[in-house]
Amino acid sequence: MFDIIDGVPLHPLFLHVPLVLIPLTALLTLAFLVPRWRWWLRWPMAVLAVVAAAATYATVQSGEKLRERIGASGEIGAAIDVHETWGKRLLIAAVVLAVLAVIAALVATRTAGTAATVAALLLAVSGVVAAWITYETGDRGSRAVWCPTGVSSGEVASLEECLRT
Repeated sequence: MFDIIDGVPLHPLFLHVPLVLIPLTALLTLAFLVPRWRWWLRWPMAVLAVVAAAATYATVQSGEKLRERIGASGEIGAAIDVHETWGKRLLIAAVVLAVLAVIAALVATRTAGTAATVAALLLAVSGVVAAWITYETGDRGSRAVWCPTGVSSGEVASLEECLRT
């Protein structure tokens, strides 16, 4: 289910959903810090976070299938291992973000109560952390894919240098 469609690996297709939705959700979590906006943002933010978590799950599953299919080893295999580790961290962060977003949506009121404020603060921290992990995961994945191309075209001095930077 998470492998290929019409000969095209699903991982590069799926990964764009969390890549867009998690940072967007993170921005909404920051806006959620403003008490006047909480009431209007609560359900769109929660739904977006849940969809982002589901998309992250699909992306991780398709990445594992792609890894099995290509069977990379050596430096590229090690780079993919690091990317996979970050991907699993991202899945955890996305699920935490989704759970906190739903809790925050449930406790949000039209006024700034203590529970809503605490939920908003936890949610904002979770959103920023998830956005950062999204960046780290994507950076490591793109390096694993594009560094060999850079070396073969002469744009990058060495694979080791490209993967390390």
